[in-house]
Amino acid sequence: MHVVYVIGQSSGGLPHYAAELANAMTEHADVTVLKPSVTSADDLFAEEVDVLSVFEPISISMPEIYKLDLDPRKVYRGLSSYDNIEIIRDLDADLVHDPTGLFPQMKFFIKIHGIDKQYPFVTTRHEVPPNPFSLSRPPVFVESVVDLLIPNLDEQQSIVHTKRQKEVLVNRGYPQELVRVIPHGVYSVFGSAQENVAEPEPNTLLFFGNIVPPKGLNTLVKAIPQVAREIPDVKLIIAGDGKISSDSQRIIDNYEKNFEVHNRFIENDKVNELFSRAEVVTTPYRSQQGTKGHSGVVATAFSFGKPIVASTASEFPELVGESGAGVVVPPDDPHKLATAIIGVLKDDEAREEMSKRSLEMADRLSWENVAKQYLDVYRQIIDNQSSEKRIYPVST
Repeated sequence: MHVVYVIGQSSGGLPHYAAELANAMTEHADVTVLKPSVTSADDLFAEEVDVLSVFEPISISMPEIYKLDLDPRKVYRGLSSYDNIEIIRDLDADLVHDPTGLFPQMKFFIKIHGIDKQYPFVTTRHEVPPNPFSLSRPPVFVESVVDLLIPNLDEQQSIVHTKRQKEVLVNRGYPQELVRVIPHGVYSVFGSAQENVAEPEPNTLLFFGNIVPPKGLNTLVKAIPQVAREIPDVKLIIAGDGKISSDSQRIIDNYEKNFEVHNRFIENDKVNELFSRAEVVTTPYRSQQGTKGHSGVVATAFSFGKPIVASTASEFPELVGESGAGVVVPPDDPHKLATAIIGVLKDDEAREEMSKRSLEMADRLSWENVAKQYLDVYRQIIDNQSSEKRIYPVST
């Protein structure tokens, strides 16, 4: 079997996801990856993966959008370069899979070149908003409008990470049998609890990832003064690209000893150190109605066996709360968040138990297990190639 993965984004966690899946799939199939010339995962692909850099970098990311830091010429070059998707015809593929969410430029050029008609096509959707046209998240709204203008693709299977996401797609009209739930695997490419490059530092918290409003950094920063009154040496490490609000910056300046800020994209070889140093990982995300699917930060925290203090947004109540890997609190509530952080930092026994549960989640969500589930999907599709394909809406 020859699987071709196509990557529709240059930055953030989506290329990491594609690299993990491609690496794991090499145990079962020949794997080729078509990607932009520069991505956040360039140093993560295994030698067994045939990596072809056929697109220009996509200079659109959530931090850049919120900072209004976009170069229209680079954006155009990146988007238009997906015309090169036709190279798939030279690769003798058995199946084509976009594991990065089917961005509009990918959808457009796949339709233009008829790739979805010539090869079985699979998409993994990481975020499935109940109302993609809500104005509460302008970038998602714009993407959804553009997506609506592009003709529907002929997909053989749409993969989501949670049952709630599947419900949303089915309610939109997707045939239930064409939507499959496969959990998000843990990120192992950054290391694990057995590969720590630093010792955990007492009372140290980590906020990792893009700094954009939905991630709830403002709420976490507001909680730190309350935590500091109980635990004076608490330290919050903020590591990620994006714009820190003026309100948050004011608190950071006033409580300088309680913050360590790395306001930039974090290179892959620095991730291990940051997660190793943290006693607790925080994901105070704002409510996204349970359809975010999963968090790459939580996936990485599991890999390192870290306790997690999360909000009840997304699937965190199940992934974090019910698993015992941490505690969850309502979003946008600095007081309750601070109380939860204090409780976890002060209870060594509870933290140790959460760490064990976190590692159990890492085993359950290993890429070996996730790849086998994808392989089952691929085999079913290829075995049924002669059956009639079905067309259904694919708006994100």
